[in-house]
Amino acid sequence: MPSLEGVKLKIRKKYIEKTAKFRKKSVDVRDFTIISNNCWGGFIYQSYEISYNSPTIGLYFMAEDYLKFVADLPKYINTDLEFINPKDSVYYEKLKNDKTFGSYPIGKLNDIEIIFLHYKSKEEAFGKWSRRCKRINWNKILVKFNDQNGCTEEHLILFEKLPLKNKICFTSKEYKNLKSTIFIDSASKQESVNASQEPFGHSKYVNLNKLFNSL
Repeated sequence: MPSLEGVKLKIRKKYIEKTAKFRKKSVDVRDFTIISNNCWGGFIYQSYEISYNSPTIGLYFMAEDYLKFVADLPKYINTDLEFINPKDSVYYEKLKNDKTFGSYPIGKLNDIEIIFLHYKSKEEAFGKWSRRCKRINWNKILVKFNDQNGCTEEHLILFEKLPLKNKICFTSKEYKNLKSTIFIDSASKQESVNASQEPFGHSKYVNLNKLFNSL
């Protein structure tokens, strides 16, 4: 039986797809790249009917690994993607209780792992990762983070300090001293923001249409 979050994501996806033809009129550019720690990037591209100009689609990173990834993005993008036995993951103890654990591949780029949550095989994951890496527009990148997957306040501070030109971070708590964070008040009673709560288009939290046009 699907989780409540899974149901919300399916409803969200249907809504995004039905309204995309109206929303896409709000953006003048279609070649921007979103680097995301979870599935948010995929939803954003769907919301504007734009091809996936990023390899970070249908997957997620643990917080510590994601910070390494975006701190040296060119190096990791140009690293050969390998795959490991899920039981050999350094995050095995955290992942093993997931009912779908073992059904999706886990990739590795040097010292970081990528959980290809929405892929059925290593071949599918490798093929799409490789093709989408070639679509990255290095001149128009938005790096997005949130407080999921083992994220601590220390991780948020490290993200704030990274010299990235365009970055945003969604959090379930307010951090007025961290300019890159956007507080999602609907998640205030949770430990972290769920993917179904992250904004798209022009919301009360952020005008993404304007942000993408400014990249």
